[in-house]
Amino acid sequence: MTDPKEQSPPSAQTIAEKVALTVIVLAVAAVAGYYLARWLIPTPKVGLIYVDTQVGSFLTQALTQEIEYAIQARDIKAVVLVINSPGGNAADGHDIYYMVRNLREKKPVVASMDTLAASAAYQIGVAANEIYAKPASIIGNVGVIMGQPQPEVLSERFITTGPFKSTGGSATSWLQMLDLLHANFRDSVVAERSAAPNPLKLTPDEVATGEIWIGVEAKAYGLIDHLGSLLDAIDRAAALANLKHYEVVDVRTEYLASLEGERLAAAQALYEKLAAQPEINLTTEEVEWPSFYQLYIPLE
Repeated sequence: MTDPKEQSPPSAQTIAEKVALTVIVLAVAAVAGYYLARWLIPTPKVGLIYVDTQVGSFLTQALTQEIEYAIQARDIKAVVLVINSPGGNAADGHDIYYMVRNLREKKPVVASMDTLAASAAYQIGVAANEIYAKPASIIGNVGVIMGQPQPEVLSERFITTGPFKSTGGSATSWLQMLDLLHANFRDSVVAERSAAPNPLKLTPDEVATGEIWIGVEAKAYGLIDHLGSLLDAIDRAAALANLKHYEVVDVRTEYLASLEGERLAAAQALYEKLAAQPEINLTTEEVEWPSFYQLYIPLE
């Protein structure tokens, strides 16, 4: 029987094989750990949401989905609104404004105003925590447009109750509603911008003239917070979320990638309608009545 003490020591080759096996096991464990960590702790993201058409029902539906996705996605830590729009339908603008305020309660939101952020589009922007714009961006146009009220006309086909059943009110009452919406628009801008990092320097009456300002003026008057690029806005959103390393993603792309089947088809159909929607043109078309618009467009 061989004495254990007399067994020969492991050869250099055996030791090398054990070391190599250990290195391989550790490498596999490290790679597996890396991907497990990526899955358990996703890379933080700053999401971009675009307001880049006239404001209407299709945009409202699209942004409802995108904002809700951004709220629920745990890897999206901050959002940048990229705005390039003349505004549009007043009710749709209000809807998006309130959605952005709700998003702001959950995650930092920074608005980046491009060439044009007017009327309803500007109101949407003031719901963000902070606003960036370029020096030449066109900003403001706080006001409301309404089509002319239609006179009460006796119908040969219908009988109505009350003097305003078919018109909704007198011309005077419609003008009063227009004034109320104008005041609501003005007050929302004043309230949001008075609490902003670069507070409002204009009086409420000065805000509500319907005037437009370029970015450098808007910064001086406290209508925006910073002059800078989209990249500056992204950096600021990341800073507000305390992010040092992050990805920048298009929320619409991320949202669509999360869908399949009928839900994906429905979302794609909505975006096709949004891309094909006709623009509101108050100068060449009869204005739909009753409708209120927060839209920048020169009227003849």
